[in-house]
Amino acid sequence: ALRRTGQVPGVIYGHGFEAKSVQFDYRNIELVIQHAGTSRLVTVNLDGETHDTFIRDIQRDPITRQILHVDMLAVVASETMRNMVPIVQHGEAPVTELGGVIVQILDNLQVECLPRDMPAEIVVDISSMEGFDSLIRVADLAIPAGVTVLDDPDSEVISVTVPRATVEEEAEVVEESAAEEEAGEE
Repeated sequence: ALRRTGQVPGVIYGHGFEAKSVQFDYRNIELVIQHAGTSRLVTVNLDGETHDTFIRDIQRDPITRQILHVDMLAVVASETMRNMVPIVQHGEAPVTELGGVIVQILDNLQVECLPRDMPAEIVVDISSMEGFDSLIRVADLAIPAGVTVLDDPDSEVISVTVPRATVEEEAEVVEESAAEEEAGEE
């Protein structure tokens, strides 16, 4: 019945917070989800009180993709929390002009920090990737102060691959050169 009237049901829960059923105007919650995603702090006014929350789960209709239900995690400003933060590429990699393909291996980074310090995203500058052996690891990322990364520092975030056609063409050129050398020796 709520959905027919343009409302979206939801729940707010958290550590030391009694779970409460809530409802949101569809257009408003849709805009909040587009802007905040799951890694930005969202302030919710509930019964005259404001609560800092993160969107934890969004249930959508599998066909229409309309929002059916929203789960929000209420957080305490003084308690550290863990969250997955998206990794976003920035810039142009010179290696792409040589035929290299940029491959993003990690899409999200698990971090721990205070709720107000939670980054919305981790930006990776790929403009330094000039050769086919270029690689960006977790340890190479610019992490904001107050944020602890929980992923392995040696984990690869972005690498460069050579397209199969380029590798096969190079192999053919090497084989042709070897055949020409043999013919020249004879």
